[in-house]
Amino acid sequence: MSFLALVSCRQPKKSKEMIKQAMSVYRNTELKDNVRIDSSLQLTNKALQFDDQNFNALNHKEILLIRKRDSKGLIEVADKLFHLTGKPLYLGQKALYLEFDGKPNEARVYYDRAIQKYQEYLKIDTLDFNLMMEYVGILEISGNTLKAKKILSQMKQMDFEEYQIKMIDLYKEQSIPKEQFLKYWKGEIKYD
Repeated sequence: MSFLALVSCRQPKKSKEMIKQAMSVYRNTELKDNVRIDSSLQLTNKALQFDDQNFNALNHKEILLIRKRDSKGLIEVADKLFHLTGKPLYLGQKALYLEFDGKPNEARVYYDRAIQKYQEYLKIDTLDFNLMMEYVGILEISGNTLKAKKILSQMKQMDFEEYQIKMIDLYKEQSIPKEQFLKYWKGEIKYD
């Protein structure tokens, strides 16, 4: 019994080591893009074999799958992240990836679920800045830009810290519009 406990304790540690290697390979600019991405993805998948709940590995895998334009893989990762965290952000991401996979009706269901969950959470905690910013992002990618703008305006009047108000002001400049992401997905523009 104690041997099994020791082996299982080592798995998350091994997973963390593996994801560090995967990220290092990904950041290595001397390699060609496809080699960096594929090598990093192999190491990331190994990290997830050791610990399928490694949040950093799942997030890194999502970045790599975006670079590979793998909508089916992204849908799976979004599902895992949602089940791991319960955050509606991942329902919204799944919706976006379903759109990329040519399933707009399924995507609408997940956008609606994400929006509903955000509304439920925000009834409980009306001053959760990060939750509100995520909500604005999901509203925008779901197509409800008017409501997103309205909430951003309301947030500027709320009792947030000065740096948070600056983040609201910079939101439009720093967020990537869905249209630009779609152009990348279709190969019309390169990844920056």
